[in-house]
Amino acid sequence: MNTIEDMKKKRFQFLNKLYKLTGGDEFKWFNMFQIGKELGFDNALTENIAQYLRDEGLIEFRALGGIIGISHQGVREIEKAFSNPDIPTSHFPPINIIAIGQMISSQIQQASPEATQVGTINEDRYEELKKVIQSLKESIDKLDLDWQHKSDIQAEIQTIEAQMSSSKPKVTIITECLGSIRRILEGAIGSMLASSLLSKIVALLRG
Repeated sequence: MNTIEDMKKKRFQFLNKLYKLTGGDEFKWFNMFQIGKELGFDNALTENIAQYLRDEGLIEFRALGGIIGISHQGVREIEKAFSNPDIPTSHFPPINIIAIGQMISSQIQQASPEATQVGTINEDRYEELKKVIQSLKESIDKLDLDWQHKSDIQAEIQTIEAQMSSSKPKVTIITECLGSIRRILEGAIGSMLASSLLSKIVALLRG
């Protein structure tokens, strides 16, 4: 049985996944059951979560069969959560206590007087990030990955590019996206191309 706190975390994971897939674009639609499957949720749990998020105005049902899109309020909720990771939003607890899968080299830290957000996008890191993203875009069709993993990488790239074009890019979102891409590439580690891309991402995550 899911506890209240567990349900809140799973709702956040679901909405965050939809945000990443859409890149915050309210006009992109995805199948909620596929999202739930990728997160390890059964259909009943996915329906429960989607119904709640819709009732709260964070997502919208766009077509029959579980086709959904993120709402403007949903975009604001996710971006607010990552902008202030130690402060709860209207619907979710602080994300510094939410385990979003296995976040690699996360910028999110448990709150403490000494805690700081390490990692900023200075000019050098920005240029390096641009190069890595360009390499990913040029190489994605050559990677030995199934279409779903390629689609996931493309969604992460879109989210990163949206942050990079922002006047106030959120390092936490970029870091999580890079971590997700890293985990996907680790599944294709036998490929020299994937290994090369992976090493570049690891270097970025280490700052």
